[in-house]
Amino acid sequence: MLEPADIKALISEALDEILEEELLTEGGAGGHMRHPFDIMDVKDGQGLIKKFEQIAKEIEGGNLPDTKIDGTNTSIKVVNGEEFAMDRGSSKAIDVEGITVDRLPERFKPDPQSGKEHGMVPAGKNVLGIFNEDFDNIKPELKALGMLDDPTKFFNMEYVKGTTNVLAYDHDFLKIHGVNQFYEKSDRRGNPVRPGLERPINKETGKPIKDPSVPVPYDQKVMDSLVEKLNKSAEKYGFKVYSSIPSKATGGFDYSPVMDVSVPVTLSDGNVEDKTLGERLKDAKNRIGEKVQTADGRKPPAQGKEIYKAVLGATAQDTNADPQRQVPLDKLLASEEDYQKAIDGAVFWHATRLLGNVIMSNMEVDHPAVKGPATEHEGLVVRLSGDDFDTKITGEFILGGEATSFRAAEPEEKKEIKGKTIALFPGSFKPPHKGHLSVIKQVAKNKEIDEIRVIISAPGKDVRSAKVTPEKAKAVFEKYIQAAGITKPVSVEISSSPSPIGAAYEYIGELASPGEKILLLTSQADADRYTPEAMEKAKGTNKNAETMTVDALTLPACRDEGCDTANKVSASTIRGIVDKHPDITLDELQTALNHMPEEMSSQDKLTTFESLIDASLADTFNDEELNMLSESVIFIMEVIDKALDIVNETVRKTRGKKEWCVFAKTAKTKEGKPRSFGCRKSLKAAEKRLAQVERFKTMTEADELEEYEIVEVSAASGMGMGYGRALNKSVKQPTSRDNFSKKHPAMPVAHAGFEP
Repeated sequence: MLEPADIKALISEALDEILEEELLTEGGAGGHMRHPFDIMDVKDGQGLIKKFEQIAKEIEGGNLPDTKIDGTNTSIKVVNGEEFAMDRGSSKAIDVEGITVDRLPERFKPDPQSGKEHGMVPAGKNVLGIFNEDFDNIKPELKALGMLDDPTKFFNMEYVKGTTNVLAYDHDFLKIHGVNQFYEKSDRRGNPVRPGLERPINKETGKPIKDPSVPVPYDQKVMDSLVEKLNKSAEKYGFKVYSSIPSKATGGFDYSPVMDVSVPVTLSDGNVEDKTLGERLKDAKNRIGEKVQTADGRKPPAQGKEIYKAVLGATAQDTNADPQRQVPLDKLLASEEDYQKAIDGAVFWHATRLLGNVIMSNMEVDHPAVKGPATEHEGLVVRLSGDDFDTKITGEFILGGEATSFRAAEPEEKKEIKGKTIALFPGSFKPPHKGHLSVIKQVAKNKEIDEIRVIISAPGKDVRSAKVTPEKAKAVFEKYIQAAGITKPVSVEISSSPSPIGAAYEYIGELASPGEKILLLTSQADADRYTPEAMEKAKGTNKNAETMTVDALTLPACRDEGCDTANKVSASTIRGIVDKHPDITLDELQTALNHMPEEMSSQDKLTTFESLIDASLADTFNDEELNMLSESVIFIMEVIDKALDIVNETVRKTRGKKEWCVFAKTAKTKEGKPRSFGCRKSLKAAEKRLAQVERFKTMTEADELEEYEIVEVSAASGMGMGYGRALNKSVKQPTSRDNFSKKHPAMPVAHAGFEP
C-alpha cells in the first residue's frame, strides 16, 4: 500500500517534469525567405515593379543569387564551446540544450513498430561528425563568426544525400545557407524558455514577430576559410561542404513584354473585364495580411494561392489567365466589397510569377553541386542591400508542389522527375488528426514510395465548418508532419476542387508528370472509393497518360480488440468542439487535444487548437485549468486516484447492520452518489477514520476546500438513517480524480483507422 510520503514524492517528481516541459512552438530553426510581395516596403503594384527592378540591378551589379537547394534542414550550433550539436528550433529542452551525437537517438526515436532507426539519426551523425572531426582547427573561424561562445547562433544548413524532392544529385553535400540567431521566447507566464535576441515588434500589427530566428551578418571570407577546412574532414564521410551555390546571368532582364500580357478577370457569367498586367499593377495594392470572405463563409488570404487560382484560372502548366478556368467573382465571394482585394491579390501573385520568370530564364547555375538553367531548379535566393532577410525568386515554382512538371517544353529525357512513385492522400481534413498522421507515417515506411502529397479539398457553399479553413488544415497538417520527424518528402497542398475525390482526379488529370506512378491512399473500410474506371478516365485527360500509372493503395483498417486502430478518431468530433468555442468545457478541450499526435507537447497542442479557433484559450480558461491538461498533471491525478482506491478498499457489505461512514459533503462518485471514505461499526472508529482522511488530504493539498461529515447508514438501504453529524472542519481537498478521469481519459496511441 502506498504511504502518503510515497505519493508526495511521486507528485514532486512529476511536477519537476512539468517544469522541464518544452514551451516553444515547434518550428523550423531557419528564418523565413520572402517573396517580393511579402516585403513590407512593397505597398502597391508600382512598388512590386520597382522591387524586381532592384533585383535585376543588383544582379547586374554583382549581387549573384544563391540557388535554392531542396534537402533536409540540419541546423547546428556550438555548445559549451567544445562541440557541435543539432537544434531543430522546437520547444523541446533537448533542442535548447543541443542534440549532441550521443543524444540523437533520444531526440529522434526509432519507429515503435518496426524498430527502424529514425532518418535524422544517421543524418545527424554525418553532419556532427564532419563539424566535430577537427573542431580545434576551426575554432578561429567559429570565433570570428561569433558562434564559438554563443549557442543562440547557429549554422542554417541543408543536408543533401542522394535524390531529393526535385533533383537527383551526383554526390552528397552540405549547403551552409549562413549564420542565424534565435529570438528569445517566454512561456505564458513570462518565464524565459529559450535565450536569444530581443523579439522585435511588427510595425504593422504592433505585436512581436513570430519568426524563430533571423540571419545575422558575417564575413564571407571567414566562411570560405571554414568551408575549406571542413571539406578535409567531410571527405571521410563521403560529403562535400559548400557555403554558396551562386548563379550567373546569361542575358538582360526586360520586363516590358510582361507588362503587356492580358490579365482578364470574370466578374460574373459573361462579364469579363480585360486589362493588361501593367494596367492592373498601376492601381493594385499589396493585400498581404488581408482576407476575403468567400460565398461559403470562409476567409482565405486575399493574396494567396487559392484566390490566385480561382480569380485568374491559374495552373502550373499554363501562365495565361484564362476565363474558361476562372470562378466568377459573384460566385466566389460573399460581397462586392472584396472584389478588388481578390483581384489585387491574384494580380500580385501573377506578376511575381511572370516577373520571376524573366529573372529565372536569364540565369544559370554552374557549380560542382548543381548545374544547368535556373529554371530547372526550385528558385533563386538573394539578400538585397539593406535587408536582413532573404528574398526568393521562384517564377513558375510559385505554385509550389503543383509545379512538378515545370520543364514541360523540354524533351522527355531531360525531366529529372520521371519515374517517381507518388502517394496521394486527398481529403477535406477539417481538421487533420492523429489518425491522418498515422497514415502518413505508415506510408512513409514504404521504400517504393518516393514522395507523399496531401491534397486538401476546398469545399464550396456546403461547408461543414467555416472555422476550419483549408489554409488552417494545411498549417496544422504541416505542424503534425514536422512534429513526427518524417524524413520522406511530404507536401501539403490545397486543391481548387470542392471534394477530396475531385481533388485526387484533378491532380491525376492536370498535374501529374511523365512516368509518375500514382497511388491513391484509401482504407479497407472504403476500398471502393476509387474505381479502376474512374482512375483510368482521369488519367486519360493527362497529356502524359501513356507513361503514367494510377492505382489505389489500400491500407488495413483494423478495428478488433488489441489493434492500434481499435479506438476510432473522428474529424467531426474535434470540428464540433472548434465550432462550439467559446462555449466549451475543459473536458471537451481535452478531447480535442487527444485527437492530436502524441509526438506533440501539451503546449504545442494548445497552440494548434488556438490557431483553429482564432482566439486565445486564456480568454476561456485560467492557467490552472490549462495546466491540468499537461501529460504530467494527468499522471499526478492517476497516482492520487490509485491512492484513493486503496483508501476505499476497506468499504464492505454490512448485511443490514448500522454503521458510521465518512462522507464528503459535496464530492460525488461517477454514479452521482456521495463519496465515501470508509465505514466503521462505531462512531469512535469512524472519527478515527476521519482523522486519517484529513491527514491524507493535507499531504495532497490543493486550493479547494471540502467539508466532511459522519453519517449513520444502513447497508440495506444505503441511505442515511436520520442521524448526521457535521464536524465543522475544513481541510484542503484536491479536485475529484473520479470526475477528472471521466473528463480527461489517457491519450491513446496513434492509429491508421480514422474518419475523415
